[in-house]
Amino acid sequence: MKVKVNRLKKGIFGWLCVLFMLLVSVAAEAEESTVSASETKRDYVLGSGDYVRIGVYGSPDLLTEARLSAAGSINFALIGEVVLGGLSPQLAEKKIADLLEQGGFVRKPQVNLVVLQFQSQFISVLGDVYKPGKYSLDRPSTLSDVLALAGGTTPNGSDMITLIRSTDGKTIKQNYDLRDLVNKADPASNPPLLADDIVYVNAREVSVLGQVNRPGKYSVASGVRTVIDFLSQAGGVSAGGADSIIVITKRDGKTEKREIDIDQLYRKGDTSANFELADGDSIYVPRTAVFYIYGEVQRPGAFRLERNMNIAQALSTGGGLSPRGTERGIKIKRNVDGKLKTLDASSGDLLKPDDIVMVRESWF
Repeated sequence: MKVKVNRLKKGIFGWLCVLFMLLVSVAAEAEESTVSASETKRDYVLGSGDYVRIGVYGSPDLLTEARLSAAGSINFALIGEVVLGGLSPQLAEKKIADLLEQGGFVRKPQVNLVVLQFQSQFISVLGDVYKPGKYSLDRPSTLSDVLALAGGTTPNGSDMITLIRSTDGKTIKQNYDLRDLVNKADPASNPPLLADDIVYVNAREVSVLGQVNRPGKYSVASGVRTVIDFLSQAGGVSAGGADSIIVITKRDGKTEKREIDIDQLYRKGDTSANFELADGDSIYVPRTAVFYIYGEVQRPGAFRLERNMNIAQALSTGGGLSPRGTERGIKIKRNVDGKLKTLDASSGDLLKPDDIVMVRESWF
């Protein structure tokens, strides 16, 4: 019985030790968090409109609460007007302490400054965010911090963010890609913000025009990013569309035109041709090339010119020869160097865009 009691006591003691260690760990983490938050606050730069409380240890009569004027100054007991604008709270404490000691009012003063209301520094968040508007910088903030304050980007918002900043009378625009921040953990894509910065979230719109079933502008959203994605959004290439499309991209102020063979893209899965598009890019699907056939065929008219199509295939597309038609003496009218020329043709000859095939009548 005594053995069981001793084991029970040891067990309880062990659990109490574990609980004590957990409490110590939590307290340490809380202290670290408090210190970190305190350090963050002290990095703030004071400015007009900020409301501060200033205390001097051992001198309760010097406790002052004041709002910084348009000039960034306050009136402090004994030393009068003090300009604190442009200083961090830590530097402001040192300045007041130095003035008190230099004036012989307090020996080795310990000054504590707390910002009660942050109202001096603002940035604007515009564009495709859920809550566009003006936000105060109450602490050192990065681009991602401010986007979070604005509720994040809307489904139509781009990953490309434009930061507009005025420095020394000059306006500077810099683009940042949030995908680099998320996928590559690149801190260069998450810059710190300064007062009066403007953050603009671009709309993600790509134009899909020409021979598609639903031409228009489409957003880069819900995974829609590549050439094939946007063609799918536009309902695909219509019956009158060509196999080759034209993609116009804008990168770093330069416009580039690329021709992509859609047939090969689907058949071979050429991923280099299925690249990602950005805001302002466009896709144009031209009308397919045609050829014309007339004379002694069942269905004369204009038809789609397929790849590597020859005269024999063209006759089949036209419904075949009429009862009076013959394959002998077939002629092709073709534009050569801007002039329409008539050429002799045989069943194996390949056609070119806008060729005119003439099928003659048989004499026998």
